Amino acid sequence: MLFFTIFVLSIDCPHNMHKRLLQFILLVFFTLIGHTHAQNVSLSHTLGRTRVSFDLDRLYNYNNYERHRWGAGVDWIIPLKYDERYGTLFQNYFVTNSYIGYGTGDHGWKYGITAGFVFPRATVSSVSLSYFHDLLRVGDHSLDGYNLLNTVNNSSYFSSRYSEADKITAMAQIELPGPAKLRLGYSYLRERLLFNASNLLFPHIYDDDVLPYQPYNTIGIDLLWGDHIRLGFLTNVGKPDEGDILNNNIFSLTFIRLLAQYNNKITFKNNRGQLAMFAQGGYVTKRAPITQLFDLGGTGGGKYYFYNTFLTVRPNTFMSNTFAMASIRYTMGRGLWKTTLSEPRPFAQINAMWGMFAGNDKTTQTYAGLLLHAPVDGLIEPCLGIDGIVRWGLLDLGVAAAYQMTFKNSYYHIDNFYDKFAVMVIAKLVID
Repeated sequence: MLFFTIFVLSIDCPHNMHKRLLQFILLVFFTLIGHTHAQNVSLSHTLGRTRVSFDLDRLYNYNNYERHRWGAGVDWIIPLKYDERYGTLFQNYFVTNSYIGYGTGDHGWKYGITAGFVFPRATVSSVSLSYFHDLLRVGDHSLDGYNLLNTVNNSSYFSSRYSEADKITAMAQIELPGPAKLRLGYSYLRERLLFNASNLLFPHIYDDDVLPYQPYNTIGIDLLWGDHIRLGFLTNVGKPDEGDILNNNIFSLTFIRLLAQYNNKITFKNNRGQLAMFAQGGYVTKRAPITQLFDLGGTGGGKYYFYNTFLTVRPNTFMSNTFAMASIRYTMGRGLWKTTLSEPRPFAQINAMWGMFAGNDKTTQTYAGLLLHAPVDGLIEPCLGIDGIVRWGLLDLGVAAAYQMTFKNSYYHIDNFYDKFAVMVIAKLVID
């Protein structure tokens, strides 16, 4: 709660009055919703079996393109026919989600709606149809959604490269034997880049920045194995458009995109600590559009510590069509001491990544005049920190330091010690 307020104010609030107003709004809002469940605030209590809720994650977001993004979202869950033989979670129901948002930096409106049916006891457990007009992060490979109250996972705050898109998707989820689920989706997408080789583009502010939309259709297949493993396949279908966008056909190329992720936490017995493991690997065919590559930039230069990103690598530093990355973090189970205001828990972490471009030049590629670099020689980033040094209300504060290690003959090796060293504040919301 408080970290979120502090984080927002430290990024982009040029006037003291703006800071005070934003802080007041956020503190009042979070005080009012102190007893919400998950990420929704209930708006209905006696509407029969129907549940209406406010989607908290739609309230606020931040990135380096939209700047402050304000919005609202509402979920409706309506049982088709309530069956007394089953509990609330196992009813067949109709669900809708709608949202609207506005960015103060790009002056653009975003909106979307999803409608579908959920059948918890059936093999085909859900079907849905959705539409949105929104921004898509170029090179995104995160499989976790944005979470307003879990800011330590939201390294997308540092993102600046986006495309503006209209997207219609039909999706079905199939329950397989054991813990496996299969998601099948077909989408019609049209999008345009919101940046070029020299700067960001703001078509809702400057008419000269307006680019034409380029359409294509995609098929997506995701396999989820329990809560820890996910495999994704995406390809565009149909005859590629021969239109020349920014002189590079960046949207009209046929591609296949593969992505695998493992994410797990192991808590040892008798307060012996917790081990967090995260790994990803991906491949996109070499003539894929820039939007489908993998952005391997980190949060270097920032003041805050984030999970599953590279803390010493600056945003937009690396991109590739083939990559692997991993992170492992061990946190002590018992604090060095425990008081009402402090329970410091040291942790040690190591991140590693590697990436390349398929083809003759594995190091660099040029898209629409934009030169992209891949970490072909790899990169290792050890990190040490102490979490929970101070507890201030619902906020745990700590400190961390990370260091970037590369081969001396690598083209992206940094000689200056201080340029590859980062000291960050750890700030986490703790809701007991």
